[in-house]
Amino acid sequence: MTIRMRYDMTVDALAIEFQPGARIARTITSEPGIHIDLDADGKLVTMELLDASARVPREQLEALPGASEYLTLAEAAEESGLASATLRVQINRGRLKAVKRGRDWLVDTTALFNYLESRNSRGQRTGRRGPTGRKQAGRKPVKKKRARVAV
Repeated sequence: MTIRMRYDMTVDALAIEFQPGARIARTITSEPGIHIDLDADGKLVTMELLDASARVPREQLEALPGASEYLTLAEAAEESGLASATLRVQINRGRLKAVKRGRDWLVDTTALFNYLESRNSRGQRTGRRGPTGRKQAGRKPVKKKRARVAV
């Protein structure tokens, strides 16, 4: 029997799969926040714990697959070479994907690298900017025509 455990930090849920890939026939709730999935024969397929960080020690949850995909804000700052305050501003502006757990921000590793690639070497977002500083999508600069002078 193969047992697989996954922790999803974004929703704080722990899934324990006793029969990976088995078809689920019904779900029962044993108590609030604990869901048990059964197959057609009544055998246990999956157990899901909601609000897992309140039920399982954080160190154990972080050791499970899925938890390593996130960095704390301090780790993300060290990895990116940017200040924590800069990253926090980008999170608040919606430019960097992160989740808040308690008072800490957790940054998705893939989102961090995508954000860093979207910046140019001076730290600004790439793209054409007009005189107001706004991005001008799809516009090409207008060339001035020279007046022809007859000689």
